Amino acid sequence: MPPTCDVLGRLPPPDVQAVHRLVQAVEAADGVPALSEHVLLHLPYGGDAEVRNLLVRHGEEVLAYAHLDVTDQVEGSSAELAVAPTARGHGLGRALVEELLLQSPDGRLRLWAHGDAPAAAKMAAGLGFSRSRVLFQMRRSLSEPLPEPVLPDGVELRTFEPGQDEQAWTELNNRAFVDHPDQGGWGLHEVELREQEPWFDPKGFFLAEQVEGGQRRLVGFHWTKVHGGHGGDVAHEHDAEHPAHEHHDHPPIGEVYIVGVDPAEQGRGLGPALTLVGLHSLRHRGLAEVLLYVDESNTAAVKTYERLGFRRHSVDVMYSRG
Repeated sequence: MPPTCDVLGRLPPPDVQAVHRLVQAVEAADGVPALSEHVLLHLPYGGDAEVRNLLVRHGEEVLAYAHLDVTDQVEGSSAELAVAPTARGHGLGRALVEELLLQSPDGRLRLWAHGDAPAAAKMAAGLGFSRSRVLFQMRRSLSEPLPEPVLPDGVELRTFEPGQDEQAWTELNNRAFVDHPDQGGWGLHEVELREQEPWFDPKGFFLAEQVEGGQRRLVGFHWTKVHGGHGGDVAHEHDAEHPAHEHHDHPPIGEVYIVGVDPAEQGRGLGPALTLVGLHSLRHRGLAEVLLYVDESNTAAVKTYERLGFRRHSVDVMYSRG
């Protein structure tokens, strides 16, 4: 019996578990995450209400999966997909992309490939896609010397207070990333989802406040993240409530998760200072290495991170058609 493709809305728990098993197998084979953080965060709840989940099955086994977001009427639909290592070489990936094109309301599609794999580039070109966006993963050893952070005059640091800072942080984040395709336009739900993750630690979430005349104004932040460590994050233990995708069979590594500065405060050196604050914190927690993600087109940020000792480690690519 040939494989079948189901197009679903929110996934029932058995399908969620099957997709998690597929994701783990793909990451183990390829050495890079099969899907983005956004997809993995929403997947335990069956996925976003407005997305389409495509599952290619052979009997009870899920051979391939795709996540299709059709909500962006400006940029067009976007998708990510994963094909089981044991099912590759039979045209499943190409067939899944063709189905994604059919499911796109206007025929436009942006397709993420995690890792700059030649096979993905060849398939994309063969289907009429062009390379449209590149995301660098950069890394730095924390055993090398770190400069001390120097904050601008009048700026003080504190850590994030759950239940208190969500609204103010979200407003600042959206000002800082107003033109960013992924990071801008967040709502409180995006923060609350991450607060439920086992890696969330407010002690690694730094807020910078400008203090003037007894008033305090949030002007910047550095949200760090720790993941990995043979199934458990540093300072965290996993339990049955947390999905399998959070278990990473590799030594713990820190992440410059998000650094943001109020546009009105640009040029004061706050961004590099906040980055260093987070790096010192991650090193203090005993981590040996740190990573971050940055758009290839953001040359100013790439140069800043290179000055701080980061080097390119891997690449994610978006291909577009229509």
